[in-house]
Amino acid sequence: MTPTGPAGDDIYATDELAALYDSVWGGLADDVQMYEQFARRGDLPSLELGAGSGRVALHLARAGLDVVGIDTSLPMLARAEAALDPEAARHLRLVQADMRDFDLGGETFDLVYCAANTFQHLLTTDDQLAALGRVARHLAPGGLYVMQVRAPRAIDWGVERTPLYLRWVRPVPGGDGRLMRFDATTASAAAQTATTQHLFDRVSGDGTVTRRVVEYTLRYTGLPEWKLLLRSAGLRLTAVYGDPDLSPYTDESDTMVIVAGPEQP
Repeated sequence: MTPTGPAGDDIYATDELAALYDSVWGGLADDVQMYEQFARRGDLPSLELGAGSGRVALHLARAGLDVVGIDTSLPMLARAEAALDPEAARHLRLVQADMRDFDLGGETFDLVYCAANTFQHLLTTDDQLAALGRVARHLAPGGLYVMQVRAPRAIDWGVERTPLYLRWVRPVPGGDGRLMRFDATTASAAAQTATTQHLFDRVSGDGTVTRRVVEYTLRYTGLPEWKLLLRSAGLRLTAVYGDPDLSPYTDESDTMVIVAGPEQP
């Protein structure tokens, strides 16, 4: 599920905005070995929820592992499709679908995963349970569901809004000038949500500035609530880690890696 804005619209609904997504997260690689490790434990394909432009799914496919990637955004899926080489294309199938109501016709998977905080774009308990229910339906016996999310500790709930700050300056990919990214986050402790604005300023060679604004909201969930949600959807927590290197989850962890399996009959 590609992130959505305040009105529920696809915030990466154009190729230009999808390219901005890749400029922010396309180079992230600290989790791909973890997902590959989990994918290699079974013989059936893996399923990625919210595959986006294919950062993780492409890695698995290039490693010779069969994977299905679903996402709601056609521009994001098109970028993943364009990145396929002939060998990876044999192993990756891309499907436009919503993680809350997808149905792959009875196909089951040894691994279902949701990377890079994507699950947190589901802002209500009903949506979370709907997605987890679909996970349970598509997991093979003995399969695993793995997702990485930000822990509540990652947000300073005492600060209503962070100052707008410059995150980075980079050359424009495939063009002239510079791309500048500014970030600001507004937190709501009562709603357990944080809304982030990314402001992308493209500064051309003649000094002209073109701004694009991307805004999305994440819902933060504590471990006791995750356990309840999983159990309510027919899943059971089997492990929780504090990082994609599978280090222990502690009070100091900004990240949670949740691992769950089908509820025992």
